[in-house]
Amino acid sequence: MYQDVLNQKARDIIKENIYLSLGTADVNPWVSPLFYCVDPQYNFYFISQLDSLHTRNMTKKPNVAFAIFDSHQKEGEGNGIQGNGTVKLLEGNDLTEGLKHYSTTFIELGADQLSGNAPYRLFKLSTDKFYVLDTEAETDKRVEVFTN
Repeated sequence: MYQDVLNQKARDIIKENIYLSLGTADVNPWVSPLFYCVDPQYNFYFISQLDSLHTRNMTKKPNVAFAIFDSHQKEGEGNGIQGNGTVKLLEGNDLTEGLKHYSTTFIELGADQLSGNAPYRLFKLSTDKFYVLDTEAETDKRVEVFTN
């Protein structure tokens, strides 16, 4: 079934990449490239500083958009994921659970490095919908896929 092919394409894009572009907004929109890790339900985890613009935007409006793609693809041959969801700052037990899915070599990682006076925090992006390019369409058309 063609839908299964598109679903697998979305899974492959997520697995083969490590950065997503996160779109947030308060008064003005802002896009930030972020290193991510993903759990089996395709929720994304990332760290960010509390004083960054996208973090301040997410605090006010947790609904976000995102895109994942390999920018080295040839023009006209590329595919990527677009989607949306809700971001949550992880604290307490949620932070402990989130750390089961997030790993990095960027900073030493543990609850102490992601709370208190530490500059970084761990966030969870719970996804609502994913879209990929329909490779059989005659024009550039995005279709919804289900990665779970």
